[in-house]
Amino acid sequence: MGDDMPEPIMTMAAVLATRATTAAFGGLCRWVKEQFSPEAQAVLEAAIEAPEDQARVEELGRELERAEQADPEFGRQLRERYERANVEIHADNGSVASQISGNVSGKVIQARDITGNITF
Repeated sequence: MGDDMPEPIMTMAAVLATRATTAAFGGLCRWVKEQFSPEAQAVLEAAIEAPEDQARVEELGRELERAEQADPEFGRQLRERYERANVEIHADNGSVASQISGNVSGKVIQARDITGNITF
């Protein structure tokens, strides 16, 4: 299932800035904006307006970091929502994406196109 290391905040900031208009990350950007102070909202908007501007993206990363340190629940939800958006992006590109979390037991199958039966 890939590695379980959480995305670094700066990577998340860059993805938010560059993919803010996509269906998957648009909702995440709106949620982050709702959580942010007016000053932090301005930083988010500036990064979205110019995602190629490294200084703006780094400032967004610092705002995300500050918010995460001030409110660990924000940090947890940010990472959870980010992972969900990432899965949606990969699924939108025609691949198969599965995300399993929590206490899971039993068998799991991941498939895209199946012809015929599946037997365990």
